[in-house]
Amino acid sequence: MTAISAGKIKAVLAPDLGGAVMSLSFEGKNIFRPASSRDAVAVDPREAACYPCVPWFSRLFGGLDFGGRHYELAPTLPACDPDHALHGHGWVNPWTITDQREDHLTCRFDHAPAPGLFPFRFFATQEFSVSQDAFQIVLSLTNDSSAGMPAGLGLHPFFPNTKTTELNFTEYFGQPKLPSALTPPEKIDHRGPVTDDPVDYTVKRWDGTAEIVHDGMKIAMRSNARILHLYSPEDADFYCAEPVSHWPGHFGQDILAPQETMDLVLSLKIIKQAS
Repeated sequence: MTAISAGKIKAVLAPDLGGAVMSLSFEGKNIFRPASSRDAVAVDPREAACYPCVPWFSRLFGGLDFGGRHYELAPTLPACDPDHALHGHGWVNPWTITDQREDHLTCRFDHAPAPGLFPFRFFATQEFSVSQDAFQIVLSLTNDSSAGMPAGLGLHPFFPNTKTTELNFTEYFGQPKLPSALTPPEKIDHRGPVTDDPVDYTVKRWDGTAEIVHDGMKIAMRSNARILHLYSPEDADFYCAEPVSHWPGHFGQDILAPQETMDLVLSLKIIKQAS
């Protein structure tokens, strides 16, 4: 494991464990739910504080259909899902550090096709950086094959959840085509504590902004993603607010040409702290 820091922010990273973030803190207060141990993450990447989903997000039920062909894919993490490929290959494979400074780290993952794996060659990078009051991840994916390939990205952070933790964001809706006596809302502002009920929900029209209130901190979340997936099992002490490039079950609509790159950015900035 290795750490980057600036001012009061510190991020502990484990590139060799699926490019994972092990912890993120400000003045010793946890912004991400910290991993319990390196050994725990080595056994199950879901124990990390955050991990990358590349080259797709969510499950590929029954394998991959693309370009008129069907590709059988092996389960990515059988302990989590024994039947389906899940969240790509980045989170279950080691990444190599390519640049490291006190406040910055870049790592890279190279993928080669093989039976049961994603059938296109690609490489991905993660750039982690911290400043006096902010943390950022830039996750990039480049098609390194000779043909167009389906592509998707996601970041899967785990945030601590207490009875007073708030996640505030706006969900937007498209206007229906059919006439109606009722005028549907253009948007709904979600404000207040994170629910204790189980959540597995995709915000399909998001403006890339959210506000987190936790442990005396107010944190501005920003992303270039326009889809936010929310996940929390029942009675969990965490929730996941995941910026992603595609809806679950809708992988394959974004296609990268050879040597084309896409990226996904997640930034967290402390805009208020407890007095």
